[in-house]
Amino acid sequence: MANVYIYSTMSSDNDYIIYDNGFAKSKVTIAGKANVANKLTLLVKQVAVTCIAQDKYELIKENYHFKKHLENGFLTVENKNIEAPKVSKDMAKKDKSAQKTKEDFKHIKDLNPTFAVE
Repeated sequence: MANVYIYSTMSSDNDYIIYDNGFAKSKVTIAGKANVANKLTLLVKQVAVTCIAQDKYELIKENYHFKKHLENGFLTVENKNIEAPKVSKDMAKKDKSAQKTKEDFKHIKDLNPTFAVE
């Protein structure tokens, strides 16, 4: 069975629940942690990748939240494993829960020159 690669720029993992007659039938978790420092290495990755089976993808591709994340550019789906930086160039760069960086505070320094960004 073929695999599907889902790339995410979201800061947290996301569970997509598939319901059948009002009952949870299955769950597919898509890895997040993009733009969040790893606790051990302190490295920050720009995109996370999750490999799932084609049948799992068929289940979640109609999920409302999954479709919204695709539409908003936080997820992209590929049929092969591609280098993450190549895939992420056209994606939303980060969500609202991403860690703040120096660049996030530059506009404050422009408004208030006494504000120090180190």
